[in-house]
Amino acid sequence: MVKREKRLGKQEESLLKQAEKHRIKAMTQKGRKDTTHEYWLGEAKRFEEQARKRAEMLKKLKKK
Repeated sequence: MVKREKRLGKQEESLLKQAEKHRIKAMTQKGRKDTTHEYWLGEAKRFEEQARKRAEMLKKLKKK
């Protein structure tokens, strides 16, 4: 179980980093045909949702 907790923690951290990168891209880059500002913000939101799910799973594991 320790390996799983460690893996989930790392996944949560990296997903939040990806979300931050996508938010920066949404603010700094010009929108293109396939990568508009809404696209980058949507991607960031999806990454944050995945990170939240990982955090919940990690919390459940630690309660056991």
